[in-house]
Amino acid sequence: MNRGDFANNSAKYFYNMDKIFLKPTSREISIRGNSKEGRTDVFAYDYYNDEDKRKLGGLYMIGNVKQDDTENTENYPDVAYVTNLVASLAKREYYSKSDASPRDAFLTTLKKINDVVEEFFRNKSLKVNIGIFAIAGNDIMISKFGKFKIILGRPARAGGESRAIDILNNVDLFNKEQGEEKEFSNIVSGKVAAGDKIFAFYPNRMVTAREKVIKTELLTSDAGQFLDKINSIKELKPDFDCGALHISLNHNKEPAIVKKPKMTTRETPPTGDMSVNLAKADIKELKPAMKIKDHTSDIIPKTLEPAIEIPKIISSEFSLGRKTNPLLSPIFAGIKIAKRLYGRNINLKSKFIILSFVVGVLAISAVLVRTFIIIDPEQRRLNLVANQVQNNLNLARTKISQNDLIGARQLLLDSLSNIYGVSIKNEKTKKTTNEIYAILDDIDKAVDVSPTLLEAMPEELKKRIGILDAHKTKGVAFDIYENNLYILTGDNILKMANIDDNAQKEPSAWLKSDSLPPQPTMLAVDGNVYVMNGSGTLAVYYQGNKVSETNTFIISAKEDTLLTSKDSKKLFVVNKALSRIYELDKDSGSLIRTLKTGSSEPFVNAYLYGDSSVIITTKDNKIWEIK
Repeated sequence: MNRGDFANNSAKYFYNMDKIFLKPTSREISIRGNSKEGRTDVFAYDYYNDEDKRKLGGLYMIGNVKQDDTENTENYPDVAYVTNLVASLAKREYYSKSDASPRDAFLTTLKKINDVVEEFFRNKSLKVNIGIFAIAGNDIMISKFGKFKIILGRPARAGGESRAIDILNNVDLFNKEQGEEKEFSNIVSGKVAAGDKIFAFYPNRMVTAREKVIKTELLTSDAGQFLDKINSIKELKPDFDCGALHISLNHNKEPAIVKKPKMTTRETPPTGDMSVNLAKADIKELKPAMKIKDHTSDIIPKTLEPAIEIPKIISSEFSLGRKTNPLLSPIFAGIKIAKRLYGRNINLKSKFIILSFVVGVLAISAVLVRTFIIIDPEQRRLNLVANQVQNNLNLARTKISQNDLIGARQLLLDSLSNIYGVSIKNEKTKKTTNEIYAILDDIDKAVDVSPTLLEAMPEELKKRIGILDAHKTKGVAFDIYENNLYILTGDNILKMANIDDNAQKEPSAWLKSDSLPPQPTMLAVDGNVYVMNGSGTLAVYYQGNKVSETNTFIISAKEDTLLTSKDSKKLFVVNKALSRIYELDKDSGSLIRTLKTGSSEPFVNAYLYGDSSVIITTKDNKIWEIK
């Protein structure tokens, strides 16, 4: 075969080649137990459906906040506020530039959130622990302050043994001095591979006591079995508290649409090719502090798969030093000069002038400190939030003008969360809150409705609720249709037939292809099966196959609910936190209108009664009907 024949055959091969990339599938574990452990929140973000941002991969964070002077932190305003603020800022910064490298994006993100985190440590009674990491391709980058653990489960390969590696404790990177723990000052990075599993968590006493069992389950169980095991601990130990992420890493394959290249005659590059030299230089520069030999089995052809080593753990050159207060530094400098001059052999008059200068400086500094520095910690948080929210509002208006309703909604919802997280308010925050709701009302096509208070739950719903409660540990969302129970998991839809016969049975896989939207959170069934995720993607399935997918532009949380019935022409998305119900056209997924109750009480549960009545329960155990 001559060179031309080889080139043409190679072009043909690559034209038909599928794209293969490593895709994490995350499952959030949020089990509330002992309030003495503080509050732990879990966040997972990815843009794998966006090819431009896909190279940045997924961003994950686990944050724990505890107030020293109170045992019950569940409702303490600082708790939810801190972690939500940091997570929102981290996500926005990390994905802000799709053309940035994952490492640069991660470094920039840490630099941004360090300033925010520093604000909370001025209140010494507030303890914050945060672990943040990103997975992009085969690379993982991890940083933390305070307590955080991340365990890598690697299956046996090429005759070797399976291993569970506590990554952060495999290398002594983190300075244990008190001052350094207040910042993300080090990064651990390494390689991951298909088949790996990750368990990242806040290591409270109840979790660490069971760490050996958790490591064993991580290696031997699939995601569903692992989550069942964690939930079973809660059943045996009511105080069990766990905030964690389980991540499975597998190759994802999708058809590549690649144009057939035009064939041109090229000279063979010289042996001193710059790309080869640069690659060697990079490897030398990033020499790991510790290297564990790995035996990786062939998952894709060797010609397409790079060598994989785990863990290559390195320390980053990134480190932030202590900041000097620009307000006080001139004062301190002036005093230093005065001290040096005062000690010299000069006359009494000059010494008196110098002494007067020092006294004057101290007086001025006292005023400045009183005016600018001695501020109530909660007031500091309020000022910080007010500035951020105002920026969010301006950016949200810009996004609306660009028809980016998802981005606008996310900014507005983040802003509300931040405002509600501060215990004190002022006229400015009240005005801003009204502005946010006014913009939301406009883009949501909101109309006011008046819920009706019911004396009791409708009888036909009671049985339905009992069945759903009995299986709530098996998935993230559920619905019943014609005596069949449908269960949404992170990567499949399960079906349990004939739920009325009281026989013990296990659900079976209903989905015929791996085609769920990323991180699905809601499910509804009317013969078709409707699945939505938090980013607004709505996928419709029939007989196990996907028939359509659209973007509703509706942002939701994992606690929200999707409702419909066979005879209804609408889908109802119940936003529990905002006490709003989005009515969507079932065929197109477009927003018809939003029902606004005007309630300050968040919804707890929501059910469809008939074809158009939504039954709501609230924290005060009241039952409401919204028609």
